[in-house]
Amino acid sequence: MYDDISFVLGSPLCRKILEELDSSKEPLAPLQLSKSTKIARSNISTKLGQLDKRGLVKCINPNVRKWRFYEITSKGTKVLRKVKEL
Repeated sequence: MYDDISFVLGSPLCRKILEELDSSKEPLAPLQLSKSTKIARSNISTKLGQLDKRGLVKCINPNVRKWRFYEITSKGTKVLRKVKEL
């Protein structure tokens, strides 16, 4: 778990993405995250892929090529909570 905490602490963008997904009532697409964080969609997509591999977020429609939606996982919520404590 502390590897994931270090990863998120080392990337302000990852933290922003997790916070946005955590505060959202429904899954979000990279374009929506890009607009709310004012960060390029390509950067958001790259970080979402890294967060997904770590199990911190989950793509809910992985078979779709465009407009994939992501939600934070319970592991992601725990890591975000720890990051906020530090």
